[in-house]
Amino acid sequence: MASFEELMEQFRTPPEGGLPETFAEELQNAYTEEISIRDAAVADREQKIADAEKARAERDAEVTRLKAVNYDLLVAAPKAGNPADNNEPDGGAAQGGIDSLFE
Repeated sequence: MASFEELMEQFRTPPEGGLPETFAEELQNAYTEEISIRDAAVADREQKIADAEKARAERDAEVTRLKAVNYDLLVAAPKAGNPADNNEPDGGAAQGGIDSLFE
């Protein structure tokens, strides 16, 4: 089967005997086939874009969640120089504040 471009070239410069009787049907079939290939490629790319956007949204949600956890930990840590309550689970061991975690 001839491609759409080949059939269009045959249409532009018809042979001496003229175009075959099935030319319009061949042209329509070639066009439909090429359009279906293009549509499949477009659908595949759109699906990849949707998957990438979903993954990005999931990463953004995880980053936001981790930021909130990090902030809660920073706020909950005793400040330097402030004694920790004796009823805390660590028994006041975290009196150095957040800086003591990196020493």
